[in-house]
Amino acid sequence: MRPITLVAALPFILGSAAANAQSLLLEHPAFRQCEAEAFVSLVIARNAMHLGNSKQSQLDVKSNGAFSLAAINEVYAEVDQSGSKDHGNFAARKFYQCTKREGLNVAEDLKSAAVCLARQDIVFFVNVDRERGRPQAEAAGRVKGLLSKSSKTVYPDALIDQLVPMVYRATSSDDEYQLREFVFETCLLPEDWNAWYRASQAGKQ
Repeated sequence: MRPITLVAALPFILGSAAANAQSLLLEHPAFRQCEAEAFVSLVIARNAMHLGNSKQSQLDVKSNGAFSLAAINEVYAEVDQSGSKDHGNFAARKFYQCTKREGLNVAEDLKSAAVCLARQDIVFFVNVDRERGRPQAEAAGRVKGLLSKSSKTVYPDALIDQLVPMVYRATSSDDEYQLREFVFETCLLPEDWNAWYRASQAGKQ
């Protein structure tokens, strides 16, 4: 089981579910791999489509592996060809390419996955404020303003208000990554997240 710190006490149980830990989708190593590939793809696409990072600057990152290098080349080719700004869609496609490759029983819902991945932008931008020492009370307003031209369906104010204090409680990169998992999983796969959460809590008793 993954450790639960920031999300342990949140009231996000969405229904009754019970499952053996070994049968849980969120405990499957292949799912974690696909999720990680989607997250990497999201960062690369955000950098390329919205933050103005050059292709070379992304290729020069020393920690890049084969997957990252391929995703960088693919996303810049897509931007050059179509001018796409849909970083969530790029990451969602990478997620489902992986789930198919790994033979995971995950129904494809590209539109929803794109929204659920794009919502990680909230964590990203709030974390920038936290690292720069901006007071928490100001962060929600700034991020709402930053995302105000985007759809409220993707970035609802209530979610921003919920995530700001969670980001400010984060004390490590592991906490931040756990928040990204939480945002994605509770959005796209709420029943699976609920089953995983219940199993993890049962294991503590």
